[in-house]
Amino acid sequence: MSFSMSNSTSKEAAKKEGVFDERGGSPLGIYYEITVTLKNGNSERPRFEKYVLQSIAKVALPGERVAICFRNRRSKDSDVEVWKHRASQKAFYANLQVCGSVWLCPVCAAKISERRKNELRHAVDAHMEQGGKLAMLTLTFSHTMGDRLKETMAKFGAAVDRFRSGKRYNRIKKKMGLIGTVRSFEITYGNNGWHPHVHILMFYQNEIDMWEVEDELMDLWALALSSTGLSANRKYGLTLQDAEKASDYVSKWGVEHEMTKSHSKMGKKGGMTPFDFLREFLVTGDTSMLDKFREYGEAVKGKRQLMWSRGLKEMFLLEDKTDEQIATEKVEEADLLGMIPYEMWTRILRNDFRAQFLQLVEEQGFDQALEFVSSMVRAKWDFSRT
Repeated sequence: MSFSMSNSTSKEAAKKEGVFDERGGSPLGIYYEITVTLKNGNSERPRFEKYVLQSIAKVALPGERVAICFRNRRSKDSDVEVWKHRASQKAFYANLQVCGSVWLCPVCAAKISERRKNELRHAVDAHMEQGGKLAMLTLTFSHTMGDRLKETMAKFGAAVDRFRSGKRYNRIKKKMGLIGTVRSFEITYGNNGWHPHVHILMFYQNEIDMWEVEDELMDLWALALSSTGLSANRKYGLTLQDAEKASDYVSKWGVEHEMTKSHSKMGKKGGMTPFDFLREFLVTGDTSMLDKFREYGEAVKGKRQLMWSRGLKEMFLLEDKTDEQIATEKVEEADLLGMIPYEMWTRILRNDFRAQFLQLVEEQGFDQALEFVSSMVRAKWDFSRT
């Protein structure tokens, strides 16, 4: 079921989230670029950005779980907990509901993708140390600006399933000595509209002629695409790359890496990511960016971003956990610093001060950070104007 909002409704909702300036209606460009300036300067920008972009996602998709993620308490009878990791000295919240969406939530996606990247790195390193071989297969298709993402993805998914079945594909697997695969699904947006594509890390054992296998796979891919009404250019529709390219992809995979880019680099070399839509709205106020994010959100609902073939995780002694489990678990040792009363928490939410509060905790201590918020509440000040 699609969801749409008018331009004025979207901007009003953004104002309520504390990420849109009421003094003339322009986006908070300064608020986006500058966090609370403490001793670490701009080192906290990635975390700040994730929370702000999450607030924009809430504006775009108020009916999805991302709208309550790291906002609503797990229990109405308890306060928000603030903890600090012993090793990294990073503060974080607990006793809050978490959406665990790697697709829609910049906060959850950062944590989940970092864990997934570590799992991939462990598997790749272990496989290579045992003398195994690695390749990265990329699948895509020809697309145009007028394509609807949900419809296109249904056809693309069917083509991928068709491609990976049948006797011819099984013969290629046997030729490679294929042990297993990890499939990653990604979406960008560029001059030709939506660009869904799949990367498949192939763990195999035998010596192969990479070009020969690529040609065989391309023949299969062309047939699979035609069966669903899609097509692909021979040069771009399928590529099979060696271990060096595959390993480099694993090193750069994930939202945490994507979050380190400056806004000036968005939209280049492969188009915009879905989180770039949120950035663009924040900087320009262009509500069509929210429409694109909604279309994307509807299309990816219920889909998995990363899929390991059966038995591969067990082979590398990796525990199989859901995205939501990863988003909620505490891996490092941490200490409870204190509790934020509900009244203060609502004030923090109203001004989207969640990232700044954690930074204050890290640099000035929990009591001082809480006193700062208390003074704001008593004076009925607006944090974003300080």
